[in-house]
Amino acid sequence: MKAWLVFLFAVVIYGISVFGGFVQDDLRVVAGDRDMGKVSALLSVWGRPYYYNDGEKATLYRPVTSFSLYLNALVLGKNPWGFRLINILMYGLLCVLVYKFLFVFLKEKAFWAATIFTVLPIHTEVVNNIVGRAEMLAMIAVLSSILFAYKKNWFASSIILFLGFLCKESAIVGFPAVMYLLVRTKVKLEEKLGAGIIYLMSVVGFVLIYTAILGNRVSINNATIVENPLRFANNSQRIITAIGIIPFGIGKVLMPIKLSYDYSFNQIEILNDWWNIWTVGGIGLILLSLMSLLTKLRNNYMWILGMCFFWGSIAVTGNILFPVGTIFGERLWFWQSLGFLMIVFCLIRITNKYLGLLGLIVIFSFSIRTISRNVDWLSQERLFVHDASYVTNSVLAQSNKAAMYLMERDLDNAKKAMENADKIYPKYPELLNNWGLYYQWTGDFKKAKEKFGECLVERPDSDLCKLNLSDLEKK
Repeated sequence: MKAWLVFLFAVVIYGISVFGGFVQDDLRVVAGDRDMGKVSALLSVWGRPYYYNDGEKATLYRPVTSFSLYLNALVLGKNPWGFRLINILMYGLLCVLVYKFLFVFLKEKAFWAATIFTVLPIHTEVVNNIVGRAEMLAMIAVLSSILFAYKKNWFASSIILFLGFLCKESAIVGFPAVMYLLVRTKVKLEEKLGAGIIYLMSVVGFVLIYTAILGNRVSINNATIVENPLRFANNSQRIITAIGIIPFGIGKVLMPIKLSYDYSFNQIEILNDWWNIWTVGGIGLILLSLMSLLTKLRNNYMWILGMCFFWGSIAVTGNILFPVGTIFGERLWFWQSLGFLMIVFCLIRITNKYLGLLGLIVIFSFSIRTISRNVDWLSQERLFVHDASYVTNSVLAQSNKAAMYLMERDLDNAKKAMENADKIYPKYPELLNNWGLYYQWTGDFKKAKEKFGECLVERPDSDLCKLNLSDLEKK
């Protein structure tokens, strides 16, 4: 009964999302994929990169996620409502699985933990962005794998974990989790060694397939300074800043104010000094986590698994060990939010009566925020214009806002947004392209050609700038 309540709550909270359209990467991965809805694509997807027709630039391979999108289009059509509906239902099923998973450790308290997980506003990007399905599928696979491992069904666990890798690379956080359970489980040494080999084969198999499809491009990081300025910082700056982002991320989980689809260039300060409040806070969290392994908590399965989800995800996407494609993203804190919640509930020592009262307050507050944020995600225009109103120091947000105004031929407001973006980073290719369109539509063809040319200098492979310049030259 409680599992159904969690499912229904997730569907109700996100129900409005079904009325939304394609947003951000949905336009490229779903709307822009010419094979979407074709039966043949259900087979071909297993032998090509994640992004359609990405060629030599491809660096991702997520066939299970792509297969689910193709099947979605085949059954419900290529309109956004069908994809969004499945995302909502999938999130509901995931939240039920979170409840089942947490019930193993928390018993009756699992309902409150799972419901709070369900309404966390930081999840809105994953659920509303159709391509966020990759994150949900990966978590479903990992949690299922752990539950099978808990029942000592190592073979099924390893197969499901392997499928998780094929949903999204973030599923790798499940490997240390299942290995921990394997080590702690009281079975014969021969069985542990055999199961360990099976798990290792799932990882090696994924790496081999990944490499076979993508070649040596698996290690390529194409992030620009706008998308991830930490890629262009020295190692010390990158690590100091990345550690400082950990408390920032926890803050977004607990106090979801001014959520944004973009946290890129100039929004998060590049830190140079270890002795700043953010980095010291991050170091403190790391030290407390390590110290907990010297206490009885090291024998608490939920504590260790929560640590795997929280710190494992940070190790993969947090820019500490190596730079990734973005400096910070709410979607990248999907796993951390579950790990953090598990850690918090390990520390809670209050009765069910008071936990229920506190839970109701948190659930109500977060539900209101989640519903309001879902409204922002209903369309590209709504999201871009809304977020740009308070993300005033983001060149990407201001440029995207300008693009929305340009599409409506509202040139005055477009110019204001572009001037704001110019003050932040005038060499951003998409901004230069927007200026090109602006000058073209105001009749200054010479200036328009100049801006399209500058765009191609900054990003020579920009098909959009090439097309706009070509169209201009035909006039």
